[in-house]
Amino acid sequence: MKRSRNVVLGLVPSLVAVSCGHTPPPDPCEPSFYSAEACQYAIEHRGYYHDGVFFPHVYPYPMLYYNSGYSTYLSRGGRPTAIAAEHYSPTYRGGGAIGGSAGTVRGGFGGSGAAHASGAGS
Repeated sequence: MKRSRNVVLGLVPSLVAVSCGHTPPPDPCEPSFYSAEACQYAIEHRGYYHDGVFFPHVYPYPMLYYNSGYSTYLSRGGRPTAIAAEHYSPTYRGGGAIGGSAGTVRGGFGGSGAAHASGAGS
C-alpha cells in the first residue's frame, strides 16, 4: 500500500507539468538523465530542483539502486542525455537547453548578449 502512494506522489509533478503544456523535467535518478550528485540530493530531500523549481518525489530505494540502474543502462547500449549540473541547482535561473547551458552572457541583453558570449559577429 505504501509503495502505491509513492508512485502516485512521484507522478504528480509530471502530471502538473504536462497539464500546463510543459514537458516533465528530467529526473536526475533516471538512467537516461542520471547525475550522481543530483540524484543523491533528490533522495535525501525527497525531490529535486530543475531550473530553480522544486519537484517533490519519493525515492523508495537507496542510491546504490539508481547507480546500478544507470550502469545497466550504459552496458545495454543506452546513451545518456547530458544535463549541465547547474540545472539541478535551487538557485539556477538560466534558460539553457537540455544537454548543456546556453553559455555565459558577458554583456548586452537578449540576443546581443548571447551573440557576444558565443563570439558571433567577431
